[in-house]
Amino acid sequence: MADNVQLSSKPSSFQAVFALDLITSAIALAFLALATKPTFVRIKRRRFSTPGRDRGAPLKTTLGTYLFLYPGLFCFFLAYTLTWVADLLKSSGSINYNGEMQLHGRFPVSNTSFQRSSAILSWTVALASIFFTALINGGVWIYSSHLLANGTFKKSPSTISRIWNTFIISAILATGLAAWGLGMSHRSSGTTWSDAVYDNSTTRALFVAYRAVVIGASLSVSFETLWNYFDVNSNSSKDSSERPHLARFTFVVVPMIWLRNAFIIYDIVLIYLDSAGWSTTTKLASRFLLIIFGQFVNLTILGMILWGAWKTGRTVRIFEQGKT
Repeated sequence: MADNVQLSSKPSSFQAVFALDLITSAIALAFLALATKPTFVRIKRRRFSTPGRDRGAPLKTTLGTYLFLYPGLFCFFLAYTLTWVADLLKSSGSINYNGEMQLHGRFPVSNTSFQRSSAILSWTVALASIFFTALINGGVWIYSSHLLANGTFKKSPSTISRIWNTFIISAILATGLAAWGLGMSHRSSGTTWSDAVYDNSTTRALFVAYRAVVIGASLSVSFETLWNYFDVNSNSSKDSSERPHLARFTFVVVPMIWLRNAFIIYDIVLIYLDSAGWSTTTKLASRFLLIIFGQFVNLTILGMILWGAWKTGRTVRIFEQGKT
């Protein structure tokens, strides 16, 4: 394999993408390591709520947040670890800068010695990304809902919120897995996930439906987070620790979700555009914008959920006199 991998001989743009994928994977691994101990400590305790100290209402612990966050981090880490491995394998081939761009602004590669392995990795990355997308949506929802519950002592998430968010998370999984499964049924050896989306009209239609559901679901979660923030800001006590926690979370995560959605739409549009005639500069700009406002925005959202869970864990204590 080492004899065939030729990363150092590839253009600087290809090496930069490899570096960004590697950095994303490394940061995700660091987040996963930081989340491991608190996740399993809370799973061991099995406590979703705890007595509210001197206040009558019970407080939500961060267990619910970690149950979404930890598998989401694992799927994200897996996806980008396999992505940079695929980058290495692709370096054995020829990068076609004159052809149409693939999903997420990537360039097609031909004459690689590892075509079949690269294809298998692309399908695994796609599957991990589908699960990650559903889990990150759930993480944003449950964290903001629990801050609302702790700040105002309202029942949160409400029954309607539980039903609706269960539905939209299930819709993400259903449409994503349907597109992935249909693509798998039509693939041949060496066919990548991107090839299946571009070449098969039914798979493409299902994939676009999946991405549309992702946009709708994430907008729903972002608006609910905003609503929770205004509720906490209006109805919690002035010394409530949930107010600054939710303010920081809302004003970072909500704009990030909206920005990411804009580039999801751009990625969808690229499927239907003939980008073969575009200049290399335009293609490279598209690729780096999709990377920065795709994977790094998701990384930021994950980081905010992790930091928020840690901060909340310091104020909602579930062990003797120690911090959670």
